[in-house]
Amino acid sequence: MEKAQEVVFCFPTTDHPFYHLKVAFALGGEIRYQIKKTTVNGQRVRDFFAYNNFILEKDNIVWSGGLNEVVARWDWKAGEEAAVELTGEGAEAKDLWTLKARAQAPQYGGYWNSNWKHYASIVCTETAGFDRADEPVHCSLALYSDRIRNPEAELRIVAVDPLSGLHREVESQVFEVNRYAAEGVKIGEEYQPTTTFQAAFYADVPAYTSRVYLAFYGNPNAERPGYPSRLTVQGEGLGLAVENPYYKTLLARTSGSIDEIHMKLGVNRAFYHHLETNGALHWNPGIYSPPRAWLHASDWNPPESYSWMSGPVFAATRRCGPLDGYPEFIVSITYRFYERTPWIHMSSRVEVKKDVPVKALRNGEVVLDRKLVEEFAWRKPGPGGAVGTMVITDGPRHPRHAKVLPADTPWACLFNREHGCGLGLVTAKLAESRVDGGLVKTYGRYSYLQWGPWVYYCRPLVYTFASNNSARLVVVPAGNSYYEEMAFVPIRVRPVGEDFGELELLYQKLSHPLDVQVVEDTDPRAPQGWVAPVLVQEFEEMAD
Repeated sequence: MEKAQEVVFCFPTTDHPFYHLKVAFALGGEIRYQIKKTTVNGQRVRDFFAYNNFILEKDNIVWSGGLNEVVARWDWKAGEEAAVELTGEGAEAKDLWTLKARAQAPQYGGYWNSNWKHYASIVCTETAGFDRADEPVHCSLALYSDRIRNPEAELRIVAVDPLSGLHREVESQVFEVNRYAAEGVKIGEEYQPTTTFQAAFYADVPAYTSRVYLAFYGNPNAERPGYPSRLTVQGEGLGLAVENPYYKTLLARTSGSIDEIHMKLGVNRAFYHHLETNGALHWNPGIYSPPRAWLHASDWNPPESYSWMSGPVFAATRRCGPLDGYPEFIVSITYRFYERTPWIHMSSRVEVKKDVPVKALRNGEVVLDRKLVEEFAWRKPGPGGAVGTMVITDGPRHPRHAKVLPADTPWACLFNREHGCGLGLVTAKLAESRVDGGLVKTYGRYSYLQWGPWVYYCRPLVYTFASNNSARLVVVPAGNSYYEEMAFVPIRVRPVGEDFGELELLYQKLSHPLDVQVVEDTDPRAPQGWVAPVLVQEFEEMAD
């Protein structure tokens, strides 16, 4: 029986994002053992890792020569004692090895709150080189149903410092709870009732680092947390007013599209359109297949499906359905409004259900009254792309384009130096797919600026309307799908000079989101080894 050199009680780290013990020891002679079992205080630990000279051993091997370390997940509490036992097996099954050790935990740190019986670890990693403060994070958690009764009441997200063990509860929000009851199957190694839900919170992650957040649950007596929030939602139906410290946004009563954005930040200016048709600020997606009328999502009255939610972290509205008179197209739009960000997140999807000829299929459109803005700025695509600016009316007037830009232009801005503000339009993601695997149909795919009594910025996907051969109609095939993510952000603008670094930073952050990984403990009910999937035909997946 060997004796450990040292037993250390550790806080969650990015390498081992859970409370754990680290057992260090050396082996004499020319021997090697595979650790088969680890126990702490007589309780088996399924999650453990073996290292030799700080290198992870994939088969939990410990060697003679150098330093061996075994890291074992253990939810230790301040001041408690831990009796650790490692059991190994040599080349021969009868060649057994045992190491025992006892140690006492420090009088500080340890498990956050024993009223919460379980936790999952959420590791947020920054890979793009930008400090993230109050960065919105969304993740999915899938938990054994008998461990959690009411996710909305039980969940607590806690940041933990890996050096001091200091815990800090952060505001969180639970939504989209789904339950799998494992009905009609034998509950066991392959099937367990599972509760799945989404969680949202804010993370602080310095550039090129990782931070650990612990999602505690398993407290059936927990009351729903009443986190304070500066995000408010007022109104009913589609015509909501959403407000945070940066802006107040009004949604159109008939369609739910953004109708006005009132900028705060000491500027106190409003962005709106209110000149034609429905008068909304955010119009698209939009479709024109004559002789049918040209319609946009802002023309919904009302959309076929609509829902909204609100919490301390974010509020969201979701609209979906065909545009009036265009049953071939299913359009969905989601707005997300966060308490701590000055921008509004928009995601949209257009799904084509039947072949249809069009003159225009467009997205990414924002329309403003021209008296509100005088200049236009944009950033060319690609690393280090130059920033361009122009006086809007220096470009050709409608029906000609004032400025044509690539579809993937990272950001653009409509602004007014005298008013000291602008509305930034940041493109975070563009994606296209086709169900049958063919090439996605696009034609005239670019972005452009136009002005008349109004000013608008728009992204065509299929577009012959503004071409020199506008009588052409392009057939868009069934199965095409177009997806976009954008951010609308009111910004302050200098009276002179150019500084759109805020938009560039937001583009970089949205196009390079935090990497989010969830690490869970191994439940005693989990299978000991590989559980083969149900396959159409036999295949030995584990053979070399």
